[in-house]
Amino acid sequence: MRISFLIHNVYGLGGTNRTTINLAEALAERHEVEIVSVFQSKDAPLFAMDPRIKLTSLIDTREVPEKDRAVPAEVFPAAEARYRQYSTMTDERAAAHFRENAPDVLIGTRPGLNVYAARFATERTLSIGQEHITLASHPEALLPDLKENYARLNAFVTVSEADAENYRRDMAIPGLPIYSIPNSVPAPAVSPADPAAKTIVAAGRLAVIKRYDLLVQAFAKVAAKHPDWQLRIYGDGSQHGKLRALINELGLYNKVHLMGLASPIEAEWVKGSIAAVTSDSESFGMTIVEAMRCGVPVVSTDCPLGPREIIRDGEDGLLVTPGDVNSIADGLLRLIDDDGARAAMGAAALRNAARFDPAAIAARYEKLFRELGAHDSTAAPARPSRWSRLLRPRAKQADAARTAAPKAAPRMSGSVHAASDGSLRVVPAATAPVDQGELLLIRRGGENRTTLRVPLVPDDRGGLSAAIEPTLALGNAVWDLWIDPARGPRKRLRSDLLDLRGLVAFQPDPRLSPVRSWLPYTTVDGFVALTAREAEVHAEAQDIDIDDGEIRVAVRLFGTDADIEGFELRHRGDTDLPVLEPTWHRDEDGLLHATVTCATVARLHREQQDLWDLSVRVSGRAEPVRVAGWFGDVRERKNVYVYPVTVFEDTPRGRARVRPYYAVDNGLSVNAVDLK
Repeated sequence: MRISFLIHNVYGLGGTNRTTINLAEALAERHEVEIVSVFQSKDAPLFAMDPRIKLTSLIDTREVPEKDRAVPAEVFPAAEARYRQYSTMTDERAAAHFRENAPDVLIGTRPGLNVYAARFATERTLSIGQEHITLASHPEALLPDLKENYARLNAFVTVSEADAENYRRDMAIPGLPIYSIPNSVPAPAVSPADPAAKTIVAAGRLAVIKRYDLLVQAFAKVAAKHPDWQLRIYGDGSQHGKLRALINELGLYNKVHLMGLASPIEAEWVKGSIAAVTSDSESFGMTIVEAMRCGVPVVSTDCPLGPREIIRDGEDGLLVTPGDVNSIADGLLRLIDDDGARAAMGAAALRNAARFDPAAIAARYEKLFRELGAHDSTAAPARPSRWSRLLRPRAKQADAARTAAPKAAPRMSGSVHAASDGSLRVVPAATAPVDQGELLLIRRGGENRTTLRVPLVPDDRGGLSAAIEPTLALGNAVWDLWIDPARGPRKRLRSDLLDLRGLVAFQPDPRLSPVRSWLPYTTVDGFVALTAREAEVHAEAQDIDIDDGEIRVAVRLFGTDADIEGFELRHRGDTDLPVLEPTWHRDEDGLLHATVTCATVARLHREQQDLWDLSVRVSGRAEPVRVAGWFGDVRERKNVYVYPVTVFEDTPRGRARVRPYYAVDNGLSVNAVDLK
């Protein structure tokens, strides 16, 4: 069959884009699939896409001026949330495209585009509307338009049975069959999570509806009983500042971390053994399925509509009361307190989530197509129109790209997997053009462009991999990773996935010297690089506590058992200022504890921002050892490890605040900054 998906803008982020691509790729195994994006805003979609899928855009917003799109749409519903972006041009170009390129099946992916599918599908095209949110989320003013136009559809599909029932009850349309088919989530490219990990993971938009404030409050109850557990929240959004303030207010800044955006997210799910969803509502629950596919049981609020159709309560996860901090905390504690139940539910989650595999969901759509009597043919072109002439150059480009795709050189891409001993395994993708050869580590910058070679050898997966052992000396440098195949030119390695769960809690033997750390990361242009650090002696920052005007820093020394002479806090720029000597002591476990008095830093406040670097003086060493954060899986600590401020009203520069922070190089410093 020829199947077309009509989507708003496939070039951006968003759950609809991701799920549409998942389904399109599965259907492309047996069908000719096209994604028609009304708008194009970039050269390529942010989500990778199977080259077998034909991609067509109707309007490139970089090329078509807004004034040419100023006449309001007549077909796209005026009460639809995206109406202001639509115009008579979008109406006409969508109509022309599906008249000239009539597919066997046309699937809309949001209310306004479902209306387009209903109005612009030819008689031979099966038109299907999809609901990716919920009926209840639409304004009342939109419903008459939907009811009138949806009557022209051949079928309508929601992502939950509960929402399908809402449509059948509240917007019944005679003759329109309403189905529920869930979204799909592909199998992750990582091994299942370790149920022994002491981390809870949450991911999604930092929006009010997600109620991460409740999760943070619930975790405060967890941390009181299990201080060795951590909470990581991935995502970005309007609630970031409020969540940060709440974390600091509850004193959880060493245990709860706002990690920012991460992709692919599967590499982050497997760093935890429990996932948490605390939303007030979820149309489906993509994050629930993503976590389950990684073998992570989910504690989710039993909110409308999706979670209860995904989680089998008590078998592969837990459903708790929406809006109830105690219920959320009790659910988390139930899994934390019972290692066996946590492991069993994780295994069940992995098994049960297979029903959401794209192949399984595609089969359900194929069954629906057959039941509705879809054609299976190639449409003959209709007589050209003025709009099709505008579209034809882009269509030809898409056709040419699709034809050329199989002949194009395969991407040299791969993944990196970290073990608990700090070693790394670099695995070229199965599709990468290499059957033997070497991994190259090429030192970046300067005149010393050192190249290290590591052989690619057969591994237990039946493929090739290269091992970077902890004993490899990489110094203090950034290294780019390349693959040098036995046949063909060497190529820089593109990043498919970095599975760094082994580095989360990794710290080397403190008796060994030199001390080494490294952290793979994905560059802004999508390649794999490695930040390496090395020193004879290293002082690793541990927890940092702020209380009663004091900054208390725990530090562990690596690479020496020499005596400690003390700590120093040195101003980075003004050499006339005194070197401060924080008080310190060593505990029975050998951990050093330094205390910085914020008032002392405030009294010496001289510039708009004063920076003071913390170091430890080690007997027998000429230079003090900078306290820093080398270990773990966070490349830039300053964005994740954020600490409360202490405010002073009467410094030499007036009102100012003092707090610890990690510098760009992850060195630990204290800054004093002017406040208005």
